[in-house]
Amino acid sequence: MDQTKFHAELDKLSAEYSLTKHPYFELVSRGKASREQIKRYPIEHYAMTVKDSGTLSALAYLNLQPIDAEAAQQMAKSFAEEALGAYSHSASHAELLCEMWERGLGLPREELLNSIGSEESLAANALFHRIARVKPEFLGAFGMCEGMEVYAYHQMEVALEEHYGMKAEDLRFLSVHYEADKDHSETGHWLIDRLVSGTGREEEFLAETRALMHSFWKGFESMLRV
Repeated sequence: MDQTKFHAELDKLSAEYSLTKHPYFELVSRGKASREQIKRYPIEHYAMTVKDSGTLSALAYLNLQPIDAEAAQQMAKSFAEEALGAYSHSASHAELLCEMWERGLGLPREELLNSIGSEESLAANALFHRIARVKPEFLGAFGMCEGMEVYAYHQMEVALEEHYGMKAEDLRFLSVHYEADKDHSETGHWLIDRLVSGTGREEEFLAETRALMHSFWKGFESMLRV
């Protein structure tokens, strides 16, 4: 595929699946989401990615190492942030989500840790694992998904403070991700240029990435269903 066309298709995917346009985030932004719908955000996000974020980053590193050592180093940095909060100087992203659950919503941690996500969220999680395990050359798709979220994180943080009385210090999961996922999105595009562009696998990558982004989108749709 011509590289100009390939990058245009990537831009189209980013625009199509931007979560700022998602019905869930639009509802929260207007202050119209119920408490039960707000609760679904950490539950479904935990099921889709957060529970396994460190594991997925570690798998990505291990499976990229034999293919491209420099690319693998980028995934090692992602692991350090997801599992430890090393670059944001905060905490693991799972811990930050628990912080939002406990302090923002006033709910016991065990309820989140023992929660079961929707079918859509479990399917999205499976696709993330599939890429990491089966097609590590396509790990740039992870960055595409993280790019979906960047501005939606800020949108949600503002709404939760304005409409739901939550405090900024209880929403570090959102503020940290707003910055971290900018970096992860940039890394994703770097991985795409390094491992996909010019290989003849551009159409395959686009198909896999669309499937992943669509499944991720559907996971957020499940947050509306209470």
